[in-house]
Amino acid sequence: PRFLQSAGRPEEALKILTSLRGGDEQVAKQELAMVQAELEEEKQTGSATWAEVFTNPYFRNVVVLGCFVQFFQIITGINAMVSFGGTLFERLGVTGLLSALAPALFFLLGNTIGGFFLVDRLGRRSLLIWGMAAMSLTMIVGGAVALSADDPDHLSEAAGYTVIAMVVGYMFSFGISWGFGAWLYISEIMPLRVRGKAVGLCTGMNWGPANVISAFITPVMIAGPMGPGGTLLFFGLVSAAVVPFAVLCLPETKGRSLEEITPMFRFASGTDFRSFVRGNLRAGVGMGSDAGVASKGKLDLKGASNSNLDLGSA
Repeated sequence: PRFLQSAGRPEEALKILTSLRGGDEQVAKQELAMVQAELEEEKQTGSATWAEVFTNPYFRNVVVLGCFVQFFQIITGINAMVSFGGTLFERLGVTGLLSALAPALFFLLGNTIGGFFLVDRLGRRSLLIWGMAAMSLTMIVGGAVALSADDPDHLSEAAGYTVIAMVVGYMFSFGISWGFGAWLYISEIMPLRVRGKAVGLCTGMNWGPANVISAFITPVMIAGPMGPGGTLLFFGLVSAAVVPFAVLCLPETKGRSLEEITPMFRFASGTDFRSFVRGNLRAGVGMGSDAGVASKGKLDLKGASNSNLDLGSA
Protein backbone atom coordinates (compact mmCIF):
# COMPACT_ATOMS: atom_id res chain seq x y z
CA PRO A 1 0.00 0.00 0.00
CA ARG A 2 2.78 2.46 0.83
CA PHE A 3 4.41 1.88 -2.56
CA LEU A 4 1.12 2.21 -4.42
CA GLN A 5 0.33 5.45 -2.60
CA SER A 6 3.76 6.87 -3.40
CA ALA A 7 3.30 5.83 -7.03
CA GLY A 8 0.07 7.80 -7.34
CA ARG A 9 -2.26 4.79 -7.23
CA PRO A 10 -4.34 5.50 -4.09
CA GLU A 11 -7.37 3.46 -5.21
CA GLU A 12 -5.29 0.29 -5.39
CA ALA A 13 -3.60 1.14 -2.11
CA LEU A 14 -6.98 1.59 -0.41
CA LYS A 15 -8.28 -1.68 -1.83
CA ILE A 16 -5.31 -3.66 -0.49
CA LEU A 17 -5.39 -1.93 2.91
CA THR A 18 -9.10 -2.62 3.23
CA SER A 19 -8.52 -6.32 2.62
CA LEU A 20 -5.67 -6.34 5.13
CA ARG A 21 -7.84 -4.65 7.77
CA GLY A 22 -10.70 -7.14 7.62
CA GLY A 23 -12.80 -5.20 5.11
CA ASP A 24 -13.07 -2.10 7.30
CA GLU A 25 -12.73 0.69 4.73
CA GLN A 26 -12.95 3.47 7.32
CA VAL A 27 -9.90 2.14 9.20
CA ALA A 28 -8.09 1.65 5.89
CA LYS A 29 -8.81 5.27 4.88
CA GLN A 30 -7.48 6.55 8.20
CA GLU A 31 -4.29 4.55 7.81
CA LEU A 32 -3.89 5.62 4.20
CA ALA A 33 -4.18 9.26 5.26
CA MET A 34 -1.35 8.68 7.73
CA VAL A 35 0.74 7.04 5.02
CA GLN A 36 0.19 10.03 2.75
CA ALA A 37 1.13 12.45 5.54
CA GLU A 38 4.38 10.64 6.15
CA LEU A 39 5.18 10.45 2.43
CA GLU A 40 4.73 14.20 2.17
CA GLU A 41 6.94 14.71 5.22
CA GLU A 42 9.64 12.55 3.65
CA LYS A 43 9.47 14.46 0.38
CA GLN A 44 9.95 17.74 2.22
CA THR A 45 12.82 16.61 4.42
CA GLY A 46 14.58 14.13 2.12
CA SER A 47 16.87 11.35 3.29
CA ALA A 48 18.34 11.67 6.76
CA THR A 49 21.94 12.79 7.06
CA TRP A 50 24.50 10.78 8.99
CA ALA A 51 24.36 13.43 11.71
CA GLU A 52 20.60 12.92 12.05
CA VAL A 53 21.05 9.17 12.32
CA PHE A 54 22.96 9.66 15.57
CA THR A 55 21.39 12.85 16.96
CA ASN A 56 17.69 12.32 16.29
CA PRO A 57 16.48 10.23 19.26
CA TYR A 58 13.99 8.25 17.20
CA PHE A 59 16.47 7.39 14.46
CA ARG A 60 19.13 6.59 17.04
CA ASN A 61 16.80 4.30 18.96
CA VAL A 62 15.84 2.14 15.99
CA VAL A 63 19.42 2.03 14.66
CA VAL A 64 20.88 0.98 18.02
CA LEU A 65 18.15 -1.62 18.51
CA GLY A 66 18.66 -2.94 14.97
CA CYS A 67 22.42 -3.19 15.52
CA PHE A 68 21.88 -5.17 18.72
CA VAL A 69 19.46 -7.52 16.95
CA GLN A 70 21.99 -8.20 14.19
CA PHE A 71 24.89 -8.54 16.64
CA PHE A 72 23.00 -11.03 18.79
CA GLN A 73 21.94 -13.02 15.73
CA ILE A 74 25.60 -13.85 15.06
CA ILE A 75 27.21 -13.81 18.52
CA THR A 76 25.03 -16.77 19.54
CA GLY A 77 27.09 -19.06 17.31
CA ILE A 78 25.31 -19.73 14.05
CA ASN A 79 28.25 -18.93 11.77
CA ALA A 80 30.52 -20.84 14.11
CA MET A 81 28.36 -23.94 13.72
CA VAL A 82 28.05 -23.50 9.96
CA SER A 83 31.78 -22.99 9.41
CA PHE A 84 33.26 -25.25 12.07
CA GLY A 85 30.52 -27.72 12.94
CA GLY A 86 32.40 -30.45 11.05
CA THR A 87 35.59 -29.70 12.97
CA LEU A 88 33.67 -29.75 16.25
CA PHE A 89 32.11 -33.15 15.51
CA GLU A 90 35.47 -34.51 14.39
CA ARG A 91 37.09 -33.44 17.67
CA LEU A 92 34.33 -35.29 19.50
CA GLY A 93 34.95 -38.41 17.44
CA VAL A 94 31.54 -38.13 15.80
CA THR A 95 31.66 -38.76 12.05
CA GLY A 96 29.33 -39.86 9.32
CA LEU A 97 26.80 -38.48 6.89
CA LEU A 98 24.24 -37.71 9.61
CA SER A 99 26.47 -35.24 11.43
CA ALA A 100 27.45 -33.62 8.14
CA LEU A 101 24.02 -33.12 6.60
CA ALA A 102 21.40 -33.06 9.37
CA PRO A 103 22.23 -29.61 10.85
CA ALA A 104 22.08 -27.87 7.46
CA LEU A 105 18.90 -29.66 6.43
CA PHE A 106 17.09 -28.77 9.63
CA PHE A 107 18.28 -25.18 9.40
CA LEU A 108 16.63 -24.92 5.97
CA LEU A 109 13.54 -26.69 7.27
CA GLY A 110 13.28 -24.23 10.15
CA ASN A 111 13.65 -21.27 7.80
CA THR A 112 10.86 -22.60 5.62
CA ILE A 113 8.45 -23.35 8.47
CA GLY A 114 9.15 -20.10 10.29
CA GLY A 115 9.13 -17.83 7.27
CA PHE A 116 6.11 -19.27 5.51
CA PHE A 117 3.86 -20.65 8.23
CA LEU A 118 4.59 -19.23 11.69
CA VAL A 119 5.80 -15.63 11.54
CA ASP A 120 2.36 -14.18 10.79
CA ARG A 121 0.58 -16.59 13.13
CA LEU A 122 2.76 -16.42 16.22
CA GLY A 123 4.31 -13.00 15.68
CA ARG A 124 7.88 -11.78 15.42
CA ARG A 125 8.34 -11.19 19.14
CA SER A 126 7.24 -14.67 20.21
CA LEU A 127 9.42 -16.40 17.62
CA LEU A 128 12.48 -14.35 18.54
CA ILE A 129 12.04 -14.95 22.28
CA TRP A 130 11.23 -18.65 22.19
CA GLY A 131 13.59 -19.36 19.32
CA MET A 132 16.48 -17.91 21.32
CA ALA A 133 15.41 -19.82 24.41
CA ALA A 134 15.42 -23.08 22.43
CA MET A 135 18.83 -22.23 20.94
CA SER A 136 20.18 -21.72 24.45
CA LEU A 137 18.70 -24.95 25.82
CA THR A 138 19.96 -27.16 23.02
CA MET A 139 23.50 -25.77 23.11
CA ILE A 140 23.74 -26.00 26.89
CA VAL A 141 22.52 -29.61 26.88
CA GLY A 142 24.85 -30.53 24.01
CA GLY A 143 27.80 -28.91 25.74
CA ALA A 144 27.00 -30.56 29.06
CA VAL A 145 26.79 -34.02 27.44
CA ALA A 146 30.12 -33.52 25.67
CA LEU A 147 31.86 -32.21 28.78
CA SER A 148 30.56 -35.01 30.99
CA ALA A 149 31.81 -37.80 28.71
CA ASP A 150 34.55 -40.08 30.05
CA ASP A 151 36.61 -39.42 26.94
CA PRO A 152 35.67 -36.01 25.46
CA ASP A 153 37.60 -36.83 22.28
CA HIS A 154 35.67 -40.05 21.62
CA LEU A 155 32.06 -39.93 22.67
CA SER A 156 29.98 -43.03 23.13
CA GLU A 157 27.39 -43.72 20.45
CA ALA A 158 24.56 -42.50 22.68
CA ALA A 159 26.42 -39.33 23.66
CA GLY A 160 27.41 -38.70 20.06
CA TYR A 161 23.84 -38.95 18.81
CA THR A 162 22.69 -36.72 21.68
CA VAL A 163 25.18 -33.98 20.73
CA ILE A 164 24.16 -34.27 17.06
CA ALA A 165 20.51 -33.98 18.07
CA MET A 166 21.21 -30.89 20.16
CA VAL A 167 23.14 -29.17 17.37
CA VAL A 168 20.38 -30.08 14.92
CA GLY A 169 17.86 -28.65 17.40
CA TYR A 170 19.91 -25.48 17.66
CA MET A 171 20.07 -25.08 13.87
CA PHE A 172 16.34 -25.70 13.53
CA SER A 173 15.55 -23.24 16.33
CA PHE A 174 17.73 -20.60 14.71
CA GLY A 175 16.24 -21.20 11.29
CA ILE A 176 12.67 -20.95 12.55
CA SER A 177 13.30 -17.68 14.38
CA TRP A 178 16.44 -15.54 14.23
CA GLY A 179 17.63 -16.87 10.88
CA PHE A 180 15.11 -14.79 8.96
CA GLY A 181 13.45 -12.98 11.86
CA ALA A 182 16.34 -10.65 12.64
CA TRP A 183 16.36 -9.33 9.07
CA LEU A 184 12.58 -9.07 8.95
CA TYR A 185 12.43 -7.22 12.24
CA ILE A 186 14.93 -4.50 11.37
CA SER A 187 13.26 -3.98 7.99
CA GLU A 188 9.92 -3.37 9.73
CA ILE A 189 11.11 -0.84 12.31
CA MET A 190 13.27 1.36 10.06
CA PRO A 191 11.69 4.58 8.74
CA LEU A 192 12.20 5.28 5.06
CA ARG A 193 14.26 8.42 5.62
CA VAL A 194 16.97 6.50 7.41
CA ARG A 195 16.49 2.98 6.06
CA GLY A 196 19.46 2.82 3.70
CA LYS A 197 21.99 4.09 6.23
CA ALA A 198 20.43 2.22 9.14
CA VAL A 199 20.27 -1.18 7.45
CA GLY A 200 23.84 -0.65 6.25
CA LEU A 201 25.01 -0.08 9.83
CA CYS A 202 23.07 -3.09 11.09
CA THR A 203 24.46 -5.30 8.34
CA GLY A 204 27.98 -4.15 9.22
CA MET A 205 27.34 -5.09 12.84
CA ASN A 206 26.15 -8.50 11.64
CA TRP A 207 29.10 -9.30 9.41
CA GLY A 208 31.81 -7.78 11.60
CA PRO A 209 31.25 -10.10 14.57
CA ALA A 210 30.47 -12.96 12.19
CA ASN A 211 33.88 -12.83 10.58
CA VAL A 212 35.75 -12.38 13.86
CA ILE A 213 33.94 -15.21 15.64
CA SER A 214 34.05 -17.64 12.73
CA ALA A 215 37.59 -17.00 11.58
CA PHE A 216 39.42 -16.45 14.85
CA ILE A 217 37.58 -17.19 18.07
CA THR A 218 35.73 -20.44 17.33
CA PRO A 219 38.74 -22.49 16.10
CA VAL A 220 40.72 -21.39 19.15
CA MET A 221 37.92 -22.43 21.50
CA ILE A 222 37.43 -25.82 19.83
CA ALA A 223 41.16 -26.61 19.76
CA GLY A 224 41.94 -25.12 23.17
CA PRO A 225 41.11 -26.07 26.75
CA MET A 226 37.40 -25.31 26.27
CA GLY A 227 37.15 -27.99 23.61
CA PRO A 228 33.99 -28.76 21.63
CA GLY A 229 31.84 -29.18 24.73
CA GLY A 230 32.96 -25.90 26.22
CA THR A 231 32.35 -24.17 22.89
CA LEU A 232 28.77 -25.43 22.75
CA LEU A 233 28.22 -24.44 26.37
CA PHE A 234 29.66 -20.96 25.73
CA PHE A 235 27.26 -20.25 22.87
CA GLY A 236 24.39 -21.69 24.90
CA LEU A 237 25.07 -19.30 27.77
CA VAL A 238 25.42 -16.36 25.37
CA SER A 239 22.05 -17.29 23.86
CA ALA A 240 20.52 -17.43 27.34
CA ALA A 241 21.79 -13.90 27.99
CA VAL A 242 20.03 -12.63 24.85
CA VAL A 243 16.59 -13.87 25.93
CA PRO A 244 16.03 -11.01 28.42
CA PHE A 245 16.97 -8.51 25.71
CA ALA A 246 14.30 -9.96 23.43
CA VAL A 247 11.70 -9.90 26.21
CA LEU A 248 12.44 -6.32 27.28
CA CYS A 249 13.33 -4.57 24.03
CA LEU A 250 11.52 -6.17 21.10
CA PRO A 251 7.88 -5.05 20.80
CA GLU A 252 5.58 -6.93 18.47
CA THR A 253 5.42 -5.58 14.90
CA LYS A 254 3.03 -8.16 13.45
CA GLY A 255 -0.02 -6.54 11.91
CA ARG A 256 1.30 -3.01 12.42
CA SER A 257 2.08 -0.45 9.78
CA LEU A 258 5.23 1.68 9.92
CA GLU A 259 3.03 4.58 11.02
CA GLU A 260 1.96 2.56 14.07
CA ILE A 261 5.45 1.28 14.81
CA THR A 262 7.01 4.76 14.73
CA PRO A 263 5.58 6.02 18.07
CA MET A 264 6.75 2.92 19.95
CA PHE A 265 10.40 3.91 19.58
CA ARG A 266 10.01 7.62 20.30
CA PHE A 267 11.71 7.70 23.69
CA ALA A 268 14.35 10.29 24.54
CA SER A 269 14.75 9.87 28.29
CA GLY A 270 15.22 7.18 30.89
CA THR A 271 11.60 7.54 31.96
CA ASP A 272 10.40 7.04 28.39
CA PHE A 273 12.63 3.99 28.00
CA ARG A 274 11.30 2.46 31.21
CA SER A 275 7.77 2.94 29.89
CA PHE A 276 8.87 1.24 26.66
CA VAL A 277 10.23 -1.73 28.62
CA ARG A 278 7.13 -1.95 30.83
CA GLY A 279 4.96 -2.04 27.75
CA ASN A 280 6.98 -4.94 26.39
CA LEU A 281 6.71 -6.78 29.70
CA ARG A 282 2.94 -6.30 29.72
CA ALA A 283 2.89 -7.77 26.22
CA GLY A 284 4.05 -11.08 27.64
CA VAL A 285 5.92 -13.82 25.84
CA GLY A 286 3.09 -16.16 24.92
CA MET A 287 3.05 -17.83 21.53
CA GLY A 288 0.52 -16.20 19.26
CA SER A 289 -0.02 -13.28 21.62
CA ASP A 290 -1.16 -10.18 19.74
CA ALA A 291 0.15 -7.93 22.48
CA GLY A 292 -0.56 -4.39 21.58
CA VAL A 293 -1.81 -5.40 18.16
CA ALA A 294 -5.44 -4.81 17.40
CA SER A 295 -7.36 -7.88 16.38
CA LYS A 296 -10.08 -8.67 13.87
CA GLY A 297 -8.92 -6.05 11.43
CA LYS A 298 -9.18 -3.16 13.88
CA LEU A 299 -6.33 -0.75 14.33
CA ASP A 300 -5.46 1.46 17.25
CA LEU A 301 -4.43 4.57 15.37
CA LYS A 302 -4.59 6.89 18.33
CA GLY A 303 -0.95 6.56 19.34
CA ALA A 304 0.30 7.00 15.81
CA SER A 305 -1.96 9.98 15.19
CA ASN A 306 -0.77 11.75 18.32
CA SER A 307 2.85 11.40 17.27
CA ASN A 308 2.32 13.73 14.29
CA LEU A 309 4.86 11.53 12.50
CA ASP A 310 7.51 14.22 12.81
CA LEU A 311 10.45 12.19 11.55
CA GLY A 312 12.70 15.15 11.08
CA SER A 313 12.75 16.45 14.62
CA ALA A 314 14.11 15.14 17.86
